[in-house]
Amino acid sequence: MPTVTRLVRVRRDDAARLRALITAIEEHGPVPVPETAAARFAELTGVRRAVARLVVAGLVGRSEQQEDRALVRKAPYRATPMTAETYERLRARLGGAGRRAVLAAALPEDPTELWRPGGVEAAVERMAAVWREHVGALTSVHDEAAGALEAELGLSEVWARRLAGGYGAATDAAVDAVGWELAATPYGNGAGVRAVPPAEPELPYGTPVGLDLRQIASALVWAWTDRPVGDPTVAGAMDLYQRLRAELDRPELLMALPGGRVRDTSARIAERFGPDRLPVAMDRRKEEGPVPVAAYDSGPLVVCAPGGDSFLRPTAVADPEVWRRVREVTDLAEELDRVAPLLVGGGLDRMMRRAASGAVPVGAYEADPRQSCPELVERAMKELGVGADAAALYLQLATLAAPTDRNIRRWNGWSTKRHAEVRAELLGTGAVVEAKRARAGRTLFLPGEWTELKAPHLPLETAKLAAHAVRPLWRNEIHSPFGRVLPTAPLHEMFADAWERERGKAAETT
Repeated sequence: MPTVTRLVRVRRDDAARLRALITAIEEHGPVPVPETAAARFAELTGVRRAVARLVVAGLVGRSEQQEDRALVRKAPYRATPMTAETYERLRARLGGAGRRAVLAAALPEDPTELWRPGGVEAAVERMAAVWREHVGALTSVHDEAAGALEAELGLSEVWARRLAGGYGAATDAAVDAVGWELAATPYGNGAGVRAVPPAEPELPYGTPVGLDLRQIASALVWAWTDRPVGDPTVAGAMDLYQRLRAELDRPELLMALPGGRVRDTSARIAERFGPDRLPVAMDRRKEEGPVPVAAYDSGPLVVCAPGGDSFLRPTAVADPEVWRRVREVTDLAEELDRVAPLLVGGGLDRMMRRAASGAVPVGAYEADPRQSCPELVERAMKELGVGADAAALYLQLATLAAPTDRNIRRWNGWSTKRHAEVRAELLGTGAVVEAKRARAGRTLFLPGEWTELKAPHLPLETAKLAAHAVRPLWRNEIHSPFGRVLPTAPLHEMFADAWERERGKAAETT
């Protein structure tokens, strides 16, 4: 067998460098990697801080997935579940060669430089440069905002990036839909709304298609009701709203009315909502054959027979008179009100206009009634016989779905001591009750019934369900306009409505 000779050029003596590294470790100990190093890597690459910690610590990981996820979620890395999945995907994109290149970049020509002032920072910058070559760079993301979105709404960091920089500031696996259609469900006689993917190229199985309306709406509500006014982490919310509005303005878009059925015979449904019909596609998982459902199109509403599954066409109900008639001619009022916040002139639209109005000072919160509705606070002060802080706390407890002690102190800027003082003052009025309730995160409540929603939702006073357009279902499911229990209107409006509701109850009992 002939001998094959290959010319190899040795550009540096890596064997000597490795020996020097071992000697330096023996002399100085492990290289200290401060949190500032992770912060710098995150700044240069746009990754979450937990991902940066894992990279600068040596691209930490294990070969077994569950063991790996358990490791990266522990201190000192503290990756959230979604961040852990993001880290897995990034490591996979790097590949073996990319991972070796990032790690090799950390080692300077003279390894002892790592222990000198600025040595670690220089190593991180070299690693970030190689990372960008292999993976690219993202726009920076505010770590606290991204963590709050994941914890409170179950939304990935993509939405934190989009809230900060607009819809185009981040991409995900979803592709834009070219349209929307009704499709028969794989079992039974029902139908559902389905996004139509582009014809070319053929997408891999499982690729999400179309904008998730509930996700984008949930992110916007959070931005306009739970963040301080003028917060740069939600500076792109207006652009994000315009993207949502463009989707809702598509004439072919239908919105399902979950739990809403027109309870009538097929013949009567055809008579009431026909004769126009909308095509219903066969479910892609079934063989071709007769579609077991007919969809009668009245314009604003599409109703299927048999079964009565119902869908709203948002563009057809922009006229308030049309909306009124639609609510009156069917038994779908509750389900229609559940999608109303997304319509033109609805709660989300009014939140957007409120955010642009300058009604609340920069840095303050809409969730603080002293800032968002001071006249109502004055009225509550007089009727309850308390100071402004106690009146504000009452309005928050009466209105908001999650007035936890932690949230109250954040919105109101109170210390723990001040919060305790205000709580005692309000409790003395008899307008609220004190109790210990699991997962509530607070000890003051409105009198009355209590609804034990399951995680990820927090339990709350039953009186608040209607204002938030929520119907509890079994297990941890709910019907709601959004992915969580969130405000359905600008908070100053909801504070006023809750005040009238609770004062009306008080008048009935006296």
